[in-house]
Order: sequence, then C-alpha cells, then structure tokens
Amino acid sequence: MKLFCFLSLLAMGLSAFGQSAAAVTKIRITMQLPITSPLSQNLVRFKEKIEVESNGDLVVEIYPAAQLFTDKEVPAAVASGQIEMGSSSLLRFAGTIPAVDVFSVPFLFNSIELVQAATDPDSKIRRLIDKAMADKGARPLWWQPYGLTVLLTRDKPVTHPDHMKGLKIRTFGKSLELFVNTVGGAATNIAGSRQYLAYERGTVDGGMTGMLSVEERKLYDVMDHLSMTHHSDIEFVVVINERFWQQLSEAHRTIMMKAARQVEKELRVEFEKIEEAATQSAIQNGLTIHYLNAEEEAAWHAVSAPLREFYIQNAGDIGKQLVAAADELRDTLRD
Repeated sequence: MKLFCFLSLLAMGLSAFGQSAAAVTKIRITMQLPITSPLSQNLVRFKEKIEVESNGDLVVEIYPAAQLFTDKEVPAAVASGQIEMGSSSLLRFAGTIPAVDVFSVPFLFNSIELVQAATDPDSKIRRLIDKAMADKGARPLWWQPYGLTVLLTRDKPVTHPDHMKGLKIRTFGKSLELFVNTVGGAATNIAGSRQYLAYERGTVDGGMTGMLSVEERKLYDVMDHLSMTHHSDIEFVVVINERFWQQLSEAHRTIMMKAARQVEKELRVEFEKIEEAATQSAIQNGLTIHYLNAEEEAAWHAVSAPLREFYIQNAGDIGKQLVAAADELRDTLRD
C-alpha cells in the first residue's frame, strides 16, 4: 500500500513537472551586433522584462554577433519560422517590401527631430510599414535607432558630391546604392558585420554606416576620415514570426508588447548620448571628423533630389503615402 501511494505521488509529481515544462515557451532572437552593443543590451532588457512578467513561462535566448544568421538572412529566417525572432536593419526587408527603403531616400530624414516623429510607434509611417511587414510573415515588435548615416573614407575626406567620383563605396540599401552611383561612385552592398574586413583589405575606398557602428566595430582602426553627411537614417527592427505570434496566448502577447514599448522608449531616450560618446571615442582613436558647410550641403541636396521620385516609382502606392507623410511631419516641425 505504501509502495502504491509512493508511486502515485511520484506519478503526480512527474505529471505536474511535465505540465510545467510544457508551459514554458522558448523564444530565440538572432542579433547582428555584439552582446555589448546598446541594441543588444536593449534585447537583454526585453528578455528580463518578459521572463519576470510571465513568471518564467516565456524564456528568451539571444544569439548576438550574427551567430545564427547574417543581417540580410534575418527577414527570411524569421518570416519562414527558422527562428522565432530577430533584429536587423530595416533595409534588409526591402527585397520583399521596397517601401521600407524610405529612410534611405537621401535627405528625406536628415534630422533627429524628424526621425523621432517618423519612428513614433503611433505615427502613420510606422503603422504603414509595420502592417506591410506583418503581412509578409515578420511582425515588428519594436524599432531600434542606429543613428543618421555618416560617410567613412581612408585617404581623404568626402564632403562634396564631386569627391565621390571613382570611389568604391560600401552601402546597405537600394536607395543608397543609387545615391552613390548617381554622384559617380561605385556602390557595393556589404553586410555590416563584414565592413571592417572590406575596409582593411581595400575592397572599397569608403563606406556608409552609423556612428555607433564606427565605435562597435572599431572602424577607426582601418579608416582615416568621417564626414557627417547625415543623408539618411538607419533603423533596426525587432521582428517576430507571425504564425508564432498568433499561437501565443493573449496574455503573453500583451506582456511582450508592453515590454517592447518600454525598451524602445528607453533606447530612444538614451541614444543621443550613446551616439555622442561614440563620436568622441572615434576622435580619440584618430579619426578626423568633417562637418558639411552650407555650400556642400546644398550640393548634396541638389544632386540627390531626383532620387525621391525614383523611390516612389519603385515602392508604389505605399511609397507615395510614406513620402507624403514625411513631408507632413517636416511641415509640422517647421511650424
């Protein structure tokens, strides 16, 4: 009898353990940057929040530094369900949704104030892009700022469009490729994680990136000059597989959305200081910083103006809506 009771209790314990284990949902997130990056730490804060709020029912595993997928592989990997979540440059989704390239249209988003308004979770721009991405199988949970675009070169600075002639330049999106080619350069699409090697080997003469990337990837070790052209905005986006998302309970979706809003706001608030610290670090490590004067800035604007129409033609109706929304925001901020 005692043996029977013992076995019954053991069976009940094993059953309870099995139910508890089954209740745990594991979420893997792939990330391009090292775990020390502010964007990766932003994911760590998300992980901590949802694991606590779900009482351990949601468990997050973060794979930084492109351990599982490169930047350009993330959209397909998440949309197909190879991994539950991922963070990558927004532009990597342009292959299936050309409209997301709007943040690379030269000088359309060239101020922090305009970027902050455009990337607000409730802005028309965000709503249009988020819906288009979710429809393709990768639902955005939140966006991560990576700063305005700068231009790195080795032997001499590039502050005027004429300086680009004959240079091979690393880019990361269709609009930026066209931008470089329009001013006489030769655009080469290279993943962010492979920038350093491309500069070191001389595969390219220069490259476009964010200030934070210069610091995180120590690009000042292989390049000499940096021009603050600020001709476009770089955004990362954290996405989740749509089918996986729909299978989660409403309670778990609510926990994740609340945490996503919180960590996005935290990073936006912190980012200006993060970017300034990266700039000072680059200067201390020998990189010469160049700021455009009024004449140089006007020249860049003039040569790139026709590219806006090209973007609209390529992106279709949603692209037209996004550009109109950007212009509305600019007018509002100006007033």
